[in-house]
Amino acid sequence: MFATVLAGVTVFVLGQFILKLVLEPIVSLKEQLGLLSAFCLRHQAMLTNTNATPQIRDELRSLTGLIVAKRRAVPFYKIVARILNLPNEREVSKACHLLNKIGYAIVPYKQKFGPIVHEIDGEIYDAFQVARDLDKVGELLKVNLRY
Repeated sequence: MFATVLAGVTVFVLGQFILKLVLEPIVSLKEQLGLLSAFCLRHQAMLTNTNATPQIRDELRSLTGLIVAKRRAVPFYKIVARILNLPNEREVSKACHLLNKIGYAIVPYKQKFGPIVHEIDGEIYDAFQVARDLDKVGELLKVNLRY
C-alpha cells in the first residue's frame, strides 16, 4: 500500500516538474509568437509605411525582447525546437534583429514629411525593405505577419 502511494506521488511530482519546466515555457513562447503575429497584422499598414506612433514602435520592441526572453526560458531548446517544429536559435536571433531594424525605421507620423529612407547596417532601408523583412521574419519564426 505504501509503495503504491509513493509511486503515485512520484508520478504526480514528475508530471508537474515536466509541465512547469518544459511545457509551460513552450506554450508561453508560442503565445508570444501569436501576439507578434496579431500585432503585425493589426498594424501592417503603419509598419510597412514606416509611419507609426511611438507607442506602436515601443510595443514592437517589447514584443521582440519578450520573444528572446521566452525562447531562453525553454530548457533543451535545440531538441524541443526540432521535435515541435519551432524556429531554431539562429532563426529567432535573426528574426529579432530584423524586427529591431523595423522598429528603428519607424518614424512617428507627425514627424514624417515625405519618403523616409534610413541607412542601417550599410544598406538602404525604406518601406519596401521593411515589407521584405516582415516576410523574412514570418518565414524565420514560422508565423504569418502579413496578409
